[in-house]
Amino acid sequence: MTVAEPLIIGAGPAGLTAALTLAGMGVRPRILEETTQVGGLARTPRRDQWRVDPGGHRFFTRNETVMELWKSLLPPDQWISVRRRSAMLVDGHFVRYPLHGRELLTQLGLWRGMRGLGSFTASRMQRSARSPDESASFQDWGTDTFGRYWYEMFFDGYVRKTWRAEPDSITSDWAEQRIKPIHWDLRRRAQRDVEQDAFLYPRYGPGQLWEAAAAALDAAGVSTALDARVVRVGFSGGTWTVELHNGETLTGDAVFSSMPLRLLVEALDPAPPERIRRLAATLKHRGLVTVAVALSTRYDMPYNWVYTPGDGFRVGRIQNYAHWSSALAPKGFDGTYLGFEYFIGPDEELRPSTTEDLTTTVERDLRTLGVSTSDVEHVMVVRSRYAYPIRNAAQDRSVAQIRDYLRATYPSLHTIGRNGMHRYDNQDHAMLSAMQSVDRYFGKNVDPWQVNTDRGYHEAGLLRPS
Repeated sequence: MTVAEPLIIGAGPAGLTAALTLAGMGVRPRILEETTQVGGLARTPRRDQWRVDPGGHRFFTRNETVMELWKSLLPPDQWISVRRRSAMLVDGHFVRYPLHGRELLTQLGLWRGMRGLGSFTASRMQRSARSPDESASFQDWGTDTFGRYWYEMFFDGYVRKTWRAEPDSITSDWAEQRIKPIHWDLRRRAQRDVEQDAFLYPRYGPGQLWEAAAAALDAAGVSTALDARVVRVGFSGGTWTVELHNGETLTGDAVFSSMPLRLLVEALDPAPPERIRRLAATLKHRGLVTVAVALSTRYDMPYNWVYTPGDGFRVGRIQNYAHWSSALAPKGFDGTYLGFEYFIGPDEELRPSTTEDLTTTVERDLRTLGVSTSDVEHVMVVRSRYAYPIRNAAQDRSVAQIRDYLRATYPSLHTIGRNGMHRYDNQDHAMLSAMQSVDRYFGKNVDPWQVNTDRGYHEAGLLRPS
């Protein structure tokens, strides 16, 4: 008797977690990955001994099952505990993020500090006089939270660069989970708590974890097919048939899909109703181009991330890889290793310009940062096409209608992860959606779409590195 096996589309955190969970229950799925490397955005591309973390991946969670899975895949000596250090670069000043009230009042000059405080106080008074609006735009939320002056100084330009959209067209729910309010408490204990904001990180980058996951699956008899782009997802008589770009077909009793939701709808056969296809066509993503630059000179930049909200930079965010893990650079490297993150809008090409133009842009940003381009000794470009789903109120409604249609029509089709659900989830939320989808596959009454629906700040109550 032939036992049906589920098919998993995508070998990122969600797809590999679904496979690990299924394998732990005695089921051997088959995994199909479009690219030539596992990990999705959390992969670690490398050239020789140089490694790149395309998006800057902190490993933190509230969920014990997620934490235990992470730790089961890599031995303790391959995990490092990293203290979070971030800053906003404004007018040549590194202003620590999360923002600290005392520094805001003094670091950029007393006049600017008092102007910001006045704007902040006015926003507090206006906010207390009205009911909270859960449908507020990011611009409204940011103005309420920081005051117009500090919002425009630190967040308006940054969001325009990274989201490639107007701040008043973006919903605020993601911000409430990711952007911390100003820290006003000056007590030593509060300061110590901020300084202890630490997270786990694989020694050789996030992809080290997901490569270990793929290896563990291979040892369990679950292989991952790379360079396997899905072009058709057919359903007939209770059986799924997935066709790849090379003409190969595979069958299974269920599909776990982390491919972009729009592409899944386009690939379904029979085709969904025109209404659903129209809704899916509105779903957009931002791309990410990461340019890793090694400099022979050591520059003092004691941060993991530096955000660049001003107009002087084209780059949206700069990673300092030495403050993630020194193992991302070759052993003995004593210079500076930076990752410049350029965000690409949904209607822009992932290759926004010629290589020469991209080089010119990076060199210009290096000079604005105060770095000599003559120090450059290594450059590596990593492109991520479907890096971040774009969300707004209209797209959220579209996703909800697509979800309801797929659930009613295809109970054995499980959309998982950031792209599969078109949600701006972190790694642990993507993993939880996969775990709960496997539970649903086995008949449990759970709803993966309820993962990460809390609008409150999601880093409260985290499980800390040990």
